[in-house]
Amino acid sequence: MRLYYITANRLATQIDFVSPAVAVLSNIGILLALETPLNPPKLQTLSGLPAPHTFRVYSQMDYRKKLSASQEKAHLQNIATKIEKEMRVIRTQAETSPTLRRRWVWELVQNVRDVHHKGGVHIGIDQSDDLDQLEFMHTGKPFTADNIRFLIEQISTKDRERDESGLRTTTGKFGTGFLTTHLLSERVTVRGLAKEPELEFKKFQFDLDRSGYDLPTIAAAVESAKQSVQNLDELPTYHPYDPKAFNTSFIYHMADELSQRVAKDGLDDLHSCLPYALVLVPEVLSVSLSPGNTRFSATAAPAIAGGRVRITHVWRSEPSEQGSGASVTIATICKGLTSLSVPISLVDDKVYIQPLPPSVPRLFCDFPLVGTESFPFPAIVNNPHFEATDARDGILLTGTVRPDPLVAINRQIIRDAIELFFELLEIAVLNNWQNLYQLFNIHPLPGALPWVTADWFDENVFNPVQQRLLHARTVTTAKESEKAAMLQEDNSIYVWFPHSPRKEVRQMIWALALHWFPHCLPAKEEFELWHPLIWKECGRLTTTVLCEFVEGRETVDKLAVELVGAVVGKWLKHFYTLLDDDKQHRDVLVNTKAIFPDQHGSFRQLAELYKESGDIEEDFKDILGLLDHDVRSLLASRSFTFEIPEQRTICLQDVVDQISTRALKKAHDREAAQLCQEPFGRILKWFRENPERAPQLFPELYSQKHLLYDDEVLMENMGKAEQLDELMRDTGVGSIAELRELLIRTHRPALQITQEALASMGITSQAEWEEALKDQDLAALFSHESVPTLAMFRIAQKLIERAKIQITNHLRTLSGYDMTHVEEVAPTVLAGITKDGREIQIVARPAYSHEVIIYYTAERDVLDYEDSELWVDLGTKQRRVTLGHILKTTKIKKFPI
Repeated sequence: MRLYYITANRLATQIDFVSPAVAVLSNIGILLALETPLNPPKLQTLSGLPAPHTFRVYSQMDYRKKLSASQEKAHLQNIATKIEKEMRVIRTQAETSPTLRRRWVWELVQNVRDVHHKGGVHIGIDQSDDLDQLEFMHTGKPFTADNIRFLIEQISTKDRERDESGLRTTTGKFGTGFLTTHLLSERVTVRGLAKEPELEFKKFQFDLDRSGYDLPTIAAAVESAKQSVQNLDELPTYHPYDPKAFNTSFIYHMADELSQRVAKDGLDDLHSCLPYALVLVPEVLSVSLSPGNTRFSATAAPAIAGGRVRITHVWRSEPSEQGSGASVTIATICKGLTSLSVPISLVDDKVYIQPLPPSVPRLFCDFPLVGTESFPFPAIVNNPHFEATDARDGILLTGTVRPDPLVAINRQIIRDAIELFFELLEIAVLNNWQNLYQLFNIHPLPGALPWVTADWFDENVFNPVQQRLLHARTVTTAKESEKAAMLQEDNSIYVWFPHSPRKEVRQMIWALALHWFPHCLPAKEEFELWHPLIWKECGRLTTTVLCEFVEGRETVDKLAVELVGAVVGKWLKHFYTLLDDDKQHRDVLVNTKAIFPDQHGSFRQLAELYKESGDIEEDFKDILGLLDHDVRSLLASRSFTFEIPEQRTICLQDVVDQISTRALKKAHDREAAQLCQEPFGRILKWFRENPERAPQLFPELYSQKHLLYDDEVLMENMGKAEQLDELMRDTGVGSIAELRELLIRTHRPALQITQEALASMGITSQAEWEEALKDQDLAALFSHESVPTLAMFRIAQKLIERAKIQITNHLRTLSGYDMTHVEEVAPTVLAGITKDGREIQIVARPAYSHEVIIYYTAERDVLDYEDSELWVDLGTKQRRVTLGHILKTTKIKKFPI
């Protein structure tokens, strides 16, 4: 007897001689005993075996056939080894991998694209209500014999060859990636149609079982699946074939919570990424999801930018909707096989760039490379020739010692994508696209990405893109929505973005900067959207920077000139509120920045300033300044309240003591006294005007006031007194006041016309000036050679408006004044003001040159009433001008009634 070993319907080898003839079934083959050798080779059918097994015996073995049988055994061993290895990795990473659970759906969709008909392919995904089964279906081409074998044996069909357009003929299916679908279920039922060109359609079904953990079990499962399709020839012909029907399906039996979680993660990812995949892979016509009966499809719209930018609407329809609404609109620009896509919306013929969802990968190889959402690029880059990592969670961009052609391919594609980005940016700027801040969502690598070298990314991606963006006119500014670039040509900062960890602080910074440099400030609607995107190279307007800006203006007046639509005092109060609110930087800024005005309006550090206690007369401050001690530079402005310690207080007595000490010291030094005639004269003048208070406040100085007189001046004054008596007799006047008035009327030097002079008269136009000159007394005050310019009138008008605002704001801070119904009844006359319950009118004038000329009849008429007041703005403070002040400063002692 000869014993033959048969496996998979093939004779493997002759084993031995036994008797009688017998057939024995084993788990991997059949032992066949024959009395007669199989010579010559011929087929013999074995009978008596359990159905449905039918075996054919070919011939006895020789070395060639033994080697072939060994090759078959090795092939099966390799298949089982590969499946075991990959399934072990998948099982291990199922709980920990952030991408693996999302990948399965794209492996199935990708496989469908490779079997589409010329008209495209439709996909259906149906999950049972109890979530224990998921069926993936499509209308693609039937299976070939190779397709079936490759699916069972887990062999990829990926093809490196290209078609006439440069595209690969297939993306690759049924390889390692397909194994990830077994996360849903390790046992999958496959249903489909088989078709070879010379054969009929056959409908088949088999189970794909990857649940084994050891090689024999896995090998047996592979053999079992292959056995399931061995009878295709005996099956009836399938007809009629409908290419539009879901002829292929993969049924996953989800038995546990992990399977259901994997299904959810994959379907969630499908919802996020499918709109972009439908744009990039037009062969997939639609994807339908159930339950929910949601259907995704894409339609092309007219291209824009001269046809350079393709527009695609991706529609999501549900039975409950009336019609279909556009889920996403996507703009795409291409260069060869590389494309760049961004989501947009179209409103009234304007393009608004929309944010890329953070869950959407930034790199597509026609389909999303799940995991590349961490690749920091502001658009989706697609190329079907990307060389992906084995896990398809990135592309090969790492540096290598030896040249790597796959890395070189990927790097060139990325360079092409950057050129496309530059083109898209130019189109967006030239065509006034909105929301350009969305294009700034690029930054250095967030951490270690194992598939990209950080240095290469910074040098070739981030740096060139950043520089192009910094100099593009992409920022909508707060000034009439003008567009501006972040940096100027010399790389100096132009646009300033409010910056702070706290939103409230950012909003306060923006409100302050709006009145200063709105043309360099992002629009209100966008500045918060810019905040998470700006880089360190951008202008970050922090509280510290704003303090430096204020400090750089040196004085309140210089700051006031630059503010637009804001009163400088009110602006500074808001500024100090910001300073208090930014507790993180407050103490450092308060103690180091010169941002607090003294009584000259100059900015100083708070540690340099003192509080003023009591009412120190302005004359005393003037006198002390002439005695080389500028007390106003030490005193904090009274317009604001600063936290200054009580021990840092200057009171009236301090000033009086300083005047007495300094005056007496200089008076005893005759050489120094010669240089102090002006302060000495003002002291003596104050003594004469205040005979009762002088000895009380200045007992020592007053008792030695003779030291303040200069001998030569005394002698000169005596001579002048005699001349004065003679002059008064000659002119017939009875007092010095009458003589002064006579001299003023007959001889006064002509004044030069300035914007301050115009503002002091309340004149804001050439017509008003010409009308004023009709008053001969007024005309006589000014030089005939001095002519006002249009710029003077504009500045005068601005000064008058500023004075009215400053005075109005000041009155609001005073008790007794009700400004609720204030209104302007003449250029410088305010009515509707209530003071202590009675209605009054106010004449508001600038007095920056420390004088006021009352010209308007309306002003004179108002001031003729008892319920009226004259207020002036001196720049650093506002004050009411009383009759006593006028009499005191003009020395008028007599006037007609």
